[in-house]
Amino acid sequence: MIPALGWAYLLLLALVGLSGFVLALRHRQSLPWAIARLAAVGVLVWAVLLFCRDAGAGLGFAAALLAAAALLAHKSAVDARDAAQMALPRPARVGVAINGLLMLPAIAMGALVIGTGRGA
Repeated sequence: MIPALGWAYLLLLALVGLSGFVLALRHRQSLPWAIARLAAVGVLVWAVLLFCRDAGAGLGFAAALLAAAALLAHKSAVDARDAAQMALPRPARVGVAINGLLMLPAIAMGALVIGTGRGA
């Protein structure tokens, strides 16, 4: 059973992923990259679900988690650079940083799921 805070975190991840996808489409960014970033957030959602269900994962999930973490880290770095270039006020830049840091607990949960090795 997934606890209430788990559902709240899943909802937050989904909102961040969907809002990033919509913003990428609005700013006419590359559609394949926008879809890839949305899929990366989907991998993190799956990691949280596996963690909450106390399940394990195999090598395929490990590769997907690594690719998702790399893709989202790149996006976070690009967002931080763009925020600095646009001369956003400090609270907005903090919001951009928090958006990138929001993914870290899901990546850690995915790593713990891989570490258990059940279901491999």
